[in-house]
Amino acid sequence: PARAVAAGRVGAMLQEGRPVPRVTVRELVGFVARTYPAPMPVAEALALAGLTGLSDRRVDRLSGGQVQRVRFAVALAGNPELIVLDEPTAALDVEARQEFWDAMRGYARRGNTVLFSTHYLEEADAYADRIVVLDAGRVAADGTSEQLKRTVGGGLVSFDLAGGPTDWLDALPGVTSYEIRGDRARLRTADPDATVRALAERDAIRGLEVAPASLNDTFLALTRRTSAPKPLTPLETTR
Repeated sequence: PARAVAAGRVGAMLQEGRPVPRVTVRELVGFVARTYPAPMPVAEALALAGLTGLSDRRVDRLSGGQVQRVRFAVALAGNPELIVLDEPTAALDVEARQEFWDAMRGYARRGNTVLFSTHYLEEADAYADRIVVLDAGRVAADGTSEQLKRTVGGGLVSFDLAGGPTDWLDALPGVTSYEIRGDRARLRTADPDATVRALAERDAIRGLEVAPASLNDTFLALTRRTSAPKPLTPLETTR
């Protein structure tokens, strides 16, 4: 690993780090690039990070989202085949997060690999080919988003209560938990078909919606288990 890092084959973008004062974006990326034996051209790194129009601006005068893109360009300077990202979109607004992941997709389309940690599970669901769930230092699950969701199974059933009682909900077949939001009930169920049939028998199907478990639900189910989950078939890292 040390030789790969020194050769520029592995790049890393840390979550924190103060902007370097009194240097431009181009100067900073160029300085880092010159420390590698076969660096990525500076203009190419800036373009991949979406910084071409900001290349002559001082780094300490950029917004938070722009500084994050500078960190990405610096990580690209060695022309790596693998880039490691630590909570890359933490503290970014919605627009900045979208721009960042657009840049990541451009990098990955070149045949490179992105390894990132995140607490934004919707990002893992949308952008990761393979997901590893860690719980208290152990691997709780490893697979694609769809594989992880299948390990938990079940789904979510929601419908309008229309102001009626709720004491019967936990007695519905398959229901493992539920919550009430206004006049709407949201049921987590291990058997959506059985739950829906029981609701139909009670004529409680107004506004009925059935959806598969989300990655958030899957994560909570996996990390709440007291016994180790059955491992999935290992996958090769997807480029």
